[in-house]
Amino acid sequence: MAEKEQIDVLIVCALKDEFQQVLQIKEGICSAGWVDKTLANGRLAADARFVGRDKVEISVRVTWSSYMGREEASALVNSMLSEADFKCIAMTGICAGRRGKVSLGDVIFAERLWSYDAGKLIKEGGLEVFQGDMLQYRPDTEIVQRMQNLSVDLSAWPISRPSYPIENQVNWVIQCLANQIKPFEHDEFDTKCADWQPVLARLLDKKLVTKELTLTDSGLEKANELNLWHPKGLPEPEPFRIHVAPIATGAAVIEDSDLFSRLSQSMRKVLGVDMEASALGAVGSISRIPVIVAKAVSDFGDTFKDDQYRHFASQASAQCMLRFLRDNADMFTHQHMVEEMHVSTDDLIDFLSEEYPDISDARAVWKRAGGRNSDIATNPRPKDMWLNIWQKSVNGAAVKPTELLNTVANDYPESDLIKSFLTRFSINEKLC
Repeated sequence: MAEKEQIDVLIVCALKDEFQQVLQIKEGICSAGWVDKTLANGRLAADARFVGRDKVEISVRVTWSSYMGREEASALVNSMLSEADFKCIAMTGICAGRRGKVSLGDVIFAERLWSYDAGKLIKEGGLEVFQGDMLQYRPDTEIVQRMQNLSVDLSAWPISRPSYPIENQVNWVIQCLANQIKPFEHDEFDTKCADWQPVLARLLDKKLVTKELTLTDSGLEKANELNLWHPKGLPEPEPFRIHVAPIATGAAVIEDSDLFSRLSQSMRKVLGVDMEASALGAVGSISRIPVIVAKAVSDFGDTFKDDQYRHFASQASAQCMLRFLRDNADMFTHQHMVEEMHVSTDDLIDFLSEEYPDISDARAVWKRAGGRNSDIATNPRPKDMWLNIWQKSVNGAAVKPTELLNTVANDYPESDLIKSFLTRFSINEKLC
């Protein structure tokens, strides 16, 4: 049985453009940078190592599933788990956000995941009624606390957050027209309305202006509403924020302004909706691997999209995820697990002498690892015999420590002791 790679974190993206935004992250990366990989299962991926807090290194593999949806995400993760051992499964990308609770570009770390469309559809009085079955997945409370403690520096990012969402630009144009000012003649036009064509399309689509650029009745009503709520001028957009809140998953792309109102009836703090995250939660729960999902808001789940935020949102989620993993590398690295066990060579020798007490057993293990029977001298004391075998391996014999340990691991795949020593002796081979 071939040895599985030991990689600390698997990051999954739904689409390639989200994957490419992860590859833009360079802060804290080791000298080798991102290394493209073609895996045995045929998948394309990229690997990198990052330096985290207290100089703890954390290894990362990132890939994408090509298509959106729970089925694709679940199949991809299971395929990746068949090739490597991961200490954490993560996901970055975009989601729809709850209007009024989050701003475009904000990042949501999921402290709860569930499928909002899982349940039973019945008929009552001739009407279809949906009865939800809310099976939730959530990280450990220690991980949630770390999420809540995360802070980032946007000024260090290679991509800037758009200054004004289309909605803000639309409101600015409405106020200009209400004050009998042609927006493109205003001194702040290039700043306040940098996206004129999509802004005009939005105004016409919502029937707020005519093609002659005059306010309709609906436009005048909107202008009066803006003046009522903001008599001293329109407010600036809210600053970037990181939220820790529930994210719901559904099977379809949603354009429904009432969706969050319905979801909040059963999960009042829900802030995000996507199409994959709950599948990762299920796989992580079954595999006993923590799942960290960070999605950034690219729209509000209604018909009025703001595509200028898509690239920023994809990178914002990736930036926040890598920052989180680096800051908390102590929780998600194989090396940390080894150090926590406080295992010693004496523990290993005790294990080997108990499981392989006879010289014939020891020679069989050594031969399977690539050595010769004649390499192992007869010794009536199992502990002395295995101490000599181990020292021979460590000191440059034909059988290396990793080869010997892998052979034992085939016999005892559930042994945490053997896993820890395997990590200890293979970690240097994976350093950048």
